[in-house]
Amino acid sequence: MRHLDTDALATFIAVHDLGGFTVAANHLFKTQAAVSLTIRRFEERLGQTLIDRTQRGIVLTKAGETLLTYARRIRKLEDEALRALHNHHVSVPVRVGMPDDYLERFSNQVIRRFGGVSVFPRVEIVCDFSTTLETLLAEGALDLAIVTRDEKHTIGDFLFSEPRHWCCANGYFPERQKTIPLALFTEQCRARPLILRDLDAAQVPWHISYTASHLPGVLSAVRLGGALTALPASAVPKDFRVLGADDGLPVLSDIEMALVHARSERADHVGVQEVAAFIHQVAPIVMASA
Repeated sequence: MRHLDTDALATFIAVHDLGGFTVAANHLFKTQAAVSLTIRRFEERLGQTLIDRTQRGIVLTKAGETLLTYARRIRKLEDEALRALHNHHVSVPVRVGMPDDYLERFSNQVIRRFGGVSVFPRVEIVCDFSTTLETLLAEGALDLAIVTRDEKHTIGDFLFSEPRHWCCANGYFPERQKTIPLALFTEQCRARPLILRDLDAAQVPWHISYTASHLPGVLSAVRLGGALTALPASAVPKDFRVLGADDGLPVLSDIEMALVHARSERADHVGVQEVAAFIHQVAPIVMASA
């Protein structure tokens, strides 16, 4: 009996939506060879060529365009069936990690959508540094995590980028001191060595006055002690003063945020996929309102 392989359909959709085999492979946590083999065997089974490779990328054939519409409908129906069969009350929550400086904006959205007792899937949020979240993902303690990308390793699915700003409390002028007092996150923070590197490269003297493991601690230190800190633009409080090159400080590089999936058997769980899709959907809305 002939039937359509839903895993092959998911791979086909990913190749089309992401614009290529390599990107789709990264998204699906497979090798490019495995994705290519899946598509080739799927085409052989159907007796139709679905995708043509060109110098500019991939192009769907007429058969591929026809199948794509049905593929989306089949995958949607499959998700609905799995959701209907799932026992909402005993389901394991989807465990989502995110850094402290994005907790308020993203957790509010996620909890509003998935926070109800009878809502499927249930969500458990873990707040920590990106480096720790990546370790938890590798250990299987998280299903998804919003992380700050390392400059040397591009991981996960891109969510957004934003600038970082030097900032301090109104009424204080730490930039005028001989050595600038800094309030920073602990050494687990991925941005900390980059901040210090940029200051050293610009030959700006500095000393660390305060260290905190969470954003409220850093903000309190800046407000009470007149120290300088560096934060993502969306995390800078409205009552803070933003500083830059005119104040003798180096320009900070933008940061990239990504959504990373755990490489586990739960990666394809319908609840995990639903939460991941929601985060991708709300990310631009959240950042636009920041």
